[in-house]
Amino acid sequence: MDHLIKILRSFSEQEDDRAFLDRFVELLRYEVMPSVQSMYAAGLGFDNGKVIFPPPWESIYSELVEVGLFKRFVPIEYGGGSTSEENIYTIMELLGYTCPSLGIIFVAHSRAVDLISAAGEQDLKERFLARLCNGDFGAIAMTEEKAGTDASAIEFSARPQGDYYVFDGEKIFISNAGLASIYTILVNTKGKRGARSLAVFAVEDDIEGFTVELLPEKDGLKLLPSGRLTYTKSLIPKGNLLGEEGRGLFLALDAIDRGRILLAGIACGLACRIFDEIFEYSRKRVQFDRPLTSSQDISFKMSEMYTQINAARGLCFYALKQARSRFYRSASSQAKLFATQMVLSVAQLGLTIMGGRSYFKDNIISLLSADARGMEYLEGTSSIQKMIISRELFKSYG
Repeated sequence: MDHLIKILRSFSEQEDDRAFLDRFVELLRYEVMPSVQSMYAAGLGFDNGKVIFPPPWESIYSELVEVGLFKRFVPIEYGGGSTSEENIYTIMELLGYTCPSLGIIFVAHSRAVDLISAAGEQDLKERFLARLCNGDFGAIAMTEEKAGTDASAIEFSARPQGDYYVFDGEKIFISNAGLASIYTILVNTKGKRGARSLAVFAVEDDIEGFTVELLPEKDGLKLLPSGRLTYTKSLIPKGNLLGEEGRGLFLALDAIDRGRILLAGIACGLACRIFDEIFEYSRKRVQFDRPLTSSQDISFKMSEMYTQINAARGLCFYALKQARSRFYRSASSQAKLFATQMVLSVAQLGLTIMGGRSYFKDNIISLLSADARGMEYLEGTSSIQKMIISRELFKSYG
């Protein structure tokens, strides 16, 4: 982990973030990393619509609040301690190194914060951001059974009724389901298909008619709650609307663009962890009276892994520099596409070097490789990223 920290600090670190990162790294190193495998083995529980994490989650969660991680995502004027995009990226790569599931939890959380910060009414911002700043989790809910890639096909109904909207519908594959206290939900307010029919609302989890169902256990990312949200004639105050009706999809896509870069960072951190584990194994594993690192084949494989990781990280920092330019959407998709393909490649090389040991479920490379496979499906598959990149490319050249 020390090598990764040195690399990340060489890119960017504000002086006021140094104290935070020192405490954060200490927490990850001594509390999170030693617990991940046992927490994976125990799995998530579920009771009365809420996710139950295995020990020592409560201790880790309390320390994440105390260290100020939740505040990093919230604007200063609402009680947060906002930092640069580069330092948020650094946080995500460190989480990817230690526990990718936890990183994705905070990506989903940050997107809810972004939507409320960007488009919420003043009263809503003051109420909700104060909670998200101090330990409540947020989430974003877009996907439906018949509306995945094609978000314009969303059918989740939100009908105006007096001072409220009546919610009826389901969302599926929602990260932080059963964990979040505040959901940002993309809904259809017009009753007809199309992007101009969509709006985003911020909704608390104690609304009448709201239920959560966890999806079956995943192959990897076992500490990431994924579930189905169902609303049945739920009354949502009109003041919970974010922005204007008809602008929901555009707001959501802007938040997702940022999320893609953060997911790419998690992939880079995860790949770096795989590399470190393989390096230590290869250095200690002796065959024919020599460590594996003396083999040209093994050393070439590790050189390839290391080069791929650094190339992906470079593309991530390129994307971060485009954050306020018209190339941002394409750059974030490029970073996500390359980084998630890279981590799969690094994982496969790691499995090859580890040999038969990696076939056992409790092997660390086996566990990390299962996490790596899940990274591609978040925020759009590789095919979706290519579609976005080509569309933006042709637009810029046109």
